[in-house]
Amino acid sequence: MGASSSKLSFKQSVFRLFEDPYISPTDPFWAQFWELPESAEDIFALFSSSDVRRTRDTALVNLEHLLVSVISRLVYLLRQSQIHYSPTPPPPQQQHLQQPDVSSRSTGGAVGSGDQSVLSAARATKETLNCMRIITRIMPFIYEKSDLADWQHELFWGTDATGDEDATHEVSEEDDTDDRPLGAALVETLTDFLFLPGFAIPLVQGMPTTVAYVIWETGIGSTTPIGTTSQFESNKIETLQTMLALASQAMYYPAHVLPIQGIRFMSCLVCNPDKRVVLGMLCSLLNTTMKYNPGWRVPYNHVVFSDPRQLLVTYALQLLIVLATYSVPEDENLSALGIHIPEDADEAVTSNSQTSRNVSRKHQKNWYRFYLARLHRIQDLQFLADGMSRLLNQPMQASASYLPGSQKQVEWAPELIMLFWELIRHNSRFRNYIISSDRIHDFVVLFLYYAHTYRLDPSRVGLVRLCVYVLQTISCDSVFCVRLNKPFDSHHALPSSMRISGWDSSSAGSGGTYADYLLLSIYSLITSSNGRLSALYPCLLDVQINLSPHIVNIGRLTCIRLMNLFSALSTPSFVVANENNHMLADKLLLAMNGMIANNNHQANANLLYTIMRAGRRFEALRDLTFERCMEDVRLQRRSAAGTGATDRKDDVIIIFNADDAADMPSGADALSDYSKAKGKGKASGGSEGSMDSSPRPSASIKWSAEDGDSFTPTQWWFESWHSKLHLHIILHLLDVLPTHVPRLNTLPPLRSASSSATTSPTRRTRLDNPAQDAEILAALRHLDDEAVLPESYAREFHEPIAFEWTVAAKGWYYSVLWGAIFVMHEVVGSESSSGIASAVTGVAGSAANGVGSAVGVWRGTKVVLFRVQETKAAGPSLLRPRGAVDAVAKSVLERLGGGHNQHQQQSSS
Repeated sequence: MGASSSKLSFKQSVFRLFEDPYISPTDPFWAQFWELPESAEDIFALFSSSDVRRTRDTALVNLEHLLVSVISRLVYLLRQSQIHYSPTPPPPQQQHLQQPDVSSRSTGGAVGSGDQSVLSAARATKETLNCMRIITRIMPFIYEKSDLADWQHELFWGTDATGDEDATHEVSEEDDTDDRPLGAALVETLTDFLFLPGFAIPLVQGMPTTVAYVIWETGIGSTTPIGTTSQFESNKIETLQTMLALASQAMYYPAHVLPIQGIRFMSCLVCNPDKRVVLGMLCSLLNTTMKYNPGWRVPYNHVVFSDPRQLLVTYALQLLIVLATYSVPEDENLSALGIHIPEDADEAVTSNSQTSRNVSRKHQKNWYRFYLARLHRIQDLQFLADGMSRLLNQPMQASASYLPGSQKQVEWAPELIMLFWELIRHNSRFRNYIISSDRIHDFVVLFLYYAHTYRLDPSRVGLVRLCVYVLQTISCDSVFCVRLNKPFDSHHALPSSMRISGWDSSSAGSGGTYADYLLLSIYSLITSSNGRLSALYPCLLDVQINLSPHIVNIGRLTCIRLMNLFSALSTPSFVVANENNHMLADKLLLAMNGMIANNNHQANANLLYTIMRAGRRFEALRDLTFERCMEDVRLQRRSAAGTGATDRKDDVIIIFNADDAADMPSGADALSDYSKAKGKGKASGGSEGSMDSSPRPSASIKWSAEDGDSFTPTQWWFESWHSKLHLHIILHLLDVLPTHVPRLNTLPPLRSASSSATTSPTRRTRLDNPAQDAEILAALRHLDDEAVLPESYAREFHEPIAFEWTVAAKGWYYSVLWGAIFVMHEVVGSESSSGIASAVTGVAGSAANGVGSAVGVWRGTKVVLFRVQETKAAGPSLLRPRGAVDAVAKSVLERLGGGHNQHQQQSSS
C-alpha cells in the first residue's frame, strides 16, 4: 500500500469486520480487501491475528461473507483472464461482464465494487494475489478452532441450494451457474492459476490464452523450455503458499486422528482424475525441484543477496511431498467433493449399494502418487536420482568448506528423504534402478551423515528417525544387501565427522565394504547418542538382521565393534532395566546368526574368529541368573550414590517429541515397546568430531526410563525370555570349532574396549600375533559346512523386518512433514523478528537460512499436531550484525523499497 491513507482505509475496513455485526454480502465494501493492499506484508500486518480471531469469534457471518467474496472474485478473475491478459484488446461486447455465481453461497453481484470493466494485467494480478493472501491469512485461524468444524464443512462442502437471501446474482447469459462446492471451486481455481498464461507462465504464440497445463521446466515430460520471469515466479510462490495454507488443516489435528480424518481440500486435489492437471502439476513441481542447483557461489554471497529461486523450489518441494504422502480416507465421499465418477463407471454400477461403493473406492485414489509410481523411463529415473543426490549433498559439502559459513546450506533434508522413501515404496522401477546402478550407496552414506550429524539434537529427532526408517525399508531388499558387499574406496573423501577411526588400518580388512561402513555407523549411533535414540535401537538392530544373510567378508574392526555392542547390550543391569531391553541383545544375536548361517561362515571367517575370542561373553549370558542381575543393579546404585553421579532429568531439555502421542511400531511391535523409555543423556557427551574416537571408553548404552515408568523385574519375567535367547548357533560353534581348528584353544580372550585403551603398546604387541591370526583365518575359510553347522542350523533364516505403516506411524510421518514446513515459514525470512523457535518436535530440518516469506502464515496459531517452543532471538554475529548497522541498512532499504512501490503504483494506474 503506497500511501498512508490507503493503509488507514484498509485498517478501518478490518475494524468494521468485527465492529459491525452484519455486513451485507452485496455491499461494495468487500472490494477493498483486494483493491487496497499492495503486498502480503501489508495484509498480514494490518489484518493482525487478533483482528482475525475477533472477527471469527464475534462476527462469524462477516468472515463467511469475506471468504465467499474473495473466492468468487478469484473465480471471476480466472474466467475473464483471457480478456485481462490478452495482448489484443477485447471485443466491445465483452467490455462489461458481471461476476459469475460460484456456488449456492456466492455473492457475485456484491463483490464487483461496481466497476466490472476490463482490468489491466497489472491490476488483475494485484487483485488475484490479494484474494489469495486474504485466504492464506484467514484459514489457519479457522482451522485452529475445532468448534467451527461443522460451519467450515457447510461453507466449503455443503449442499444447501438456497443462497444468502440478500445476495443478488447478475450472471451474464454466457456464464452457467457453477454447481461445484465452494471448496472445490477454490482448489481448482488455484490450480488453474499456476498454469495461467500472463500470470504464472509466459504468453507464447501458439499457446492458448486460457489455462494451459504446460510443464514449467524441462525434465520429466518436457524437453521444450517455456521461459519464465521473476514476476511469474513470484506469482507461483504466492499461489503455492495459499495451497499449502489450505492443506495445513493437518496441523490442527492430533497425530492419531489425522490419518483417519483426512483433509477435504487435499482429498479434492489428489482425487481429481483429470490426467492433464495431475501430470502438469506433478511434472512441474518435480522438475522445478530437481533442476535446482545451489552449486558453488561466491563465498558469503548469501549474506548480501537472496535467491528468490530457492523460495520457489522450497514451496514446490513442500507441496509435492504434501501431495505424494497424502492418504485418502476410506470413507471419503467423492461426490461431495465435486468429483464425478466417469460415465463408463456409472453404467457398470447396479442397484447393489456394495457394488456402488466398490466403484467409488476404485476411483478414490491419490492420482499424484499413482503417476509418481509409474515413472519408468531411465532418463527420468536418473533425473530424479541426480536431483535428490545433489540437493542432499549440498549441506555436507558446505559444512566441509575451509571458510565457515561461506556457503549457504539448503535445508530440505526432511522433504527430500520423504520423496526418496515414497519413490522406493511405490515405484519398483526407481528402486531397481538406484540399486542396480549402485546409486544407492551414495544415498546410504547421505542418510548416515544426517543421522550422525543430528543424533544429539532433540529438535532434529524426526530427521534421524526418517533416515533410520528409510534404511530399514531398503534393507528388506536382498539385492540391495548383496550390493553392500562392494568395497568402499571413497572413505577418505568423507568429511572428517563421518570417517571411521581405524578404517584404513590392517585390522579393518583393507578398508572394508559399504556393509562394514553401515554396521560401524549403526554401532556409532547407538553408543554415542547418549540414550537420545533409545527408541531407534530396535530399528537399527533390525537393519542388521535384514542385512545379515547377505553380507560377506566382514572386516575385523566391524566384528570387534559387534562384540563390544553385544557386551553392552547383555550387561546384567541393562537387561533388567526395562521390560524389553533383553530383546536388543536377542536381535543382535539374530544378526550374528544370519551372518554365520546359510553357509556364510566361510565368507565371514573374521566373525568366527572374533566370536571364539569373545566366547566368555556368550557363555556369561547363557549362565546369567536373575540373582546375578539384581546384584549388579545394587552394586551400580551403591557406586552411583558414593560418587554422587546421577542422571538428572534437567540435563537435557527435550523441546518437542512428536512420539509422545503415539508409539511407532516397527517389526513385531518392537518400537512401540521401546518408545516408553526416552533417552536422557547429557548434552555434552558423545563425540562431535568423528563417527568414533580412539581410544574409546568401553561401549555403554544409556537408557533411562521416564519417571512414570516403574518397571520391577521378577524371577518369572526373567525366566520367560532367558531360555528363548538365540544363543544356540554361537554356543554350538564354541563347542565344535576348537576340535577342527586346534589353534583356537591358544587364542587370548578378546579385550574390552576399556582394557584395550589402557593396555601398553608392548603388551598389545605380545597379545597380537598376525601370523597366527592369518593361519587361523585360512583354516576357518576352508571348514566343511556340515562339520561346522548341522542342517537345521545352517538353513536358519528370518524374514526381513519391514517398517509397519500403522495409524500412529502415519501420524508421526505427517508431524515431521508439517513441522518442517512450519519451521521454514515461521523462521525463514523473519530474522529481524523476535525469533520463534527453530526447534519443533520431530522436525527434521531447520529454516533454509535467509530464504522464505517475511510473513508467518501460522504464527500465533494453536498448532495441535506438534508442540512449538519459542526461544530468544539470536544475538549479533559476524554474518548477522545487529544494532546501528542494521538501522542504517533498514533505512536505505526502506527508501529504495518506497521508491519502487511508488513507481509500481504509478505504472499500474
